[in-house]
Amino acid sequence: MSKPTKNDRRFDDRHVGTGLVTRFEGHEFEVLDISIGGMKVPVPAGTRVWKGLEVDFEMDSTNWPDMRTAKGKAEIRAVVGDWMALQFVRPSYDLMKMVSRHVATLIWGSDKPYGY
Repeated sequence: MSKPTKNDRRFDDRHVGTGLVTRFEGHEFEVLDISIGGMKVPVPAGTRVWKGLEVDFEMDSTNWPDMRTAKGKAEIRAVVGDWMALQFVRPSYDLMKMVSRHVATLIWGSDKPYGY
């Protein structure tokens, strides 16, 4: 059995973020990947970010446009080149519903957003 590296922060499976759009500090962009614990997004052009910074954000699903906009707070856990990893801080019900429905859609298809 291989020992995980001490730099690996991930506890949850990551999934492609295609179809999720997030906004903060006047910037809007597609989510690169997402898990129940956080997301990876591009670093907004012209914005200074650093590890430990907390940001407020909003997220919408282009796959499920009728879903309520999810609002949340996240802490930047890593900044690598042109992307950054964010960990959700006390995620809201709407945010967890959006993430879980997104993942279910990827796994089971858009006709079964709840897995059945």
